[in-house]
Amino acid sequence: MHNTALILDDEPFMLELLRCMLEELGVPILQTLTSANAALKLLEEHPQLGIVICDLNMPGMDGVEFLRNLSQRKFAGNVILLSGEDQRTLKMVEILGEALELRILGTLKKPVEKQVLEAILKRHHQRNPVYPIQPMILSERELQQGLAGNAVIALFQPQVEIQSRRVVGVEALARWTHPERGLLSPAVFIPLAEASGQIHLVTDSIIRQVVRLWKTWHEAGLDLCVSVNVTMSCLSRIEFPDWLVAQTSAVEMPLDRLTLEITEGSLMQDSVKALDVLSRLCLKRVRLSIDDFGTAYSNLEKLKLLPFAELKIDRSFVHDAAVNSSTRRILESSAALGKGFAMQVIAEGVENQEDWDCAAAAGCHLIQGFHVARPMPAEQLLVWMNQWHQPTNKDALCLPSCC
Repeated sequence: MHNTALILDDEPFMLELLRCMLEELGVPILQTLTSANAALKLLEEHPQLGIVICDLNMPGMDGVEFLRNLSQRKFAGNVILLSGEDQRTLKMVEILGEALELRILGTLKKPVEKQVLEAILKRHHQRNPVYPIQPMILSERELQQGLAGNAVIALFQPQVEIQSRRVVGVEALARWTHPERGLLSPAVFIPLAEASGQIHLVTDSIIRQVVRLWKTWHEAGLDLCVSVNVTMSCLSRIEFPDWLVAQTSAVEMPLDRLTLEITEGSLMQDSVKALDVLSRLCLKRVRLSIDDFGTAYSNLEKLKLLPFAELKIDRSFVHDAAVNSSTRRILESSAALGKGFAMQVIAEGVENQEDWDCAAAAGCHLIQGFHVARPMPAEQLLVWMNQWHQPTNKDALCLPSCC
């Protein structure tokens, strides 16, 4: 059922057209329906359905209400949005779907083009996460046992300089190794860790791993910067800068090789302690990065006052910028803002050559995303880097200007 599709639209012609397109593309159809209520009932019988194609403009329950119902039912499949509305409306509903924690695979604008549908379905087949979808959540007891047993591990996603294609750094991404459910996403355990006041234990575990691995990479001749996500609650620990210095000094890791990524939204939650810690980290030459830029109310006052070294543009303003003029304008203005503050600008969520080209045209310095590499265990990184730097790879990605 994971690759089976359900089509929901109130126009019989559109249902038949999409059915034919999907069959030609090798996607099995469970059913075509004109009623959102009927679709919800069918999904109760087939909860493992892989793809739902949903029209936004329907009588009775419209597409937005349908998405809300999917979210309430914890639908774990992929959703493709369909509408004759303008691209900005489609994008707004896409953002809503993601906020409802649905897996929005893409958007189709009427009249539907087969090549666009094919590209979205290709993304569906390629986007096999390194962890299974887990509708369950961890209990606090499991969290405590896992932290005691070193269940938190780091995967690493490379960051590449656009002009030279040189790998200059990696981002450490936390995952949880569960004895029964395998490798778990941060979405499963980070909220519980934050709510229970144990998030600093997760962060500290990742930093310890990063520091040890940096020494290994350094001894192998690599000079990589490593980024780690931190919350403002972690930065509210007065002793954090001294603890960090002790960890890095033990392996002679320069502090400017470590970047702490802070989400833009959390900057609104500052405190006197956090400002104290951030100031001391800056004095010690730890690099600070604004993560997911553009997804919250941009706090330009913080941008002006705090010496951030890096700005990461969220994937929602990078991917598909080549075909969405609004997305491209936000990408360009965000990059210009970052460069205006003399910050290094990273475009994350780069999934194809078109995304790369647009990031290059916008003036971004680095890129990160599936087009370069998926997150990988540390032991695979050296092998991947040797393959990336082969001459055939250097010729694989040219950099034409983004239209």
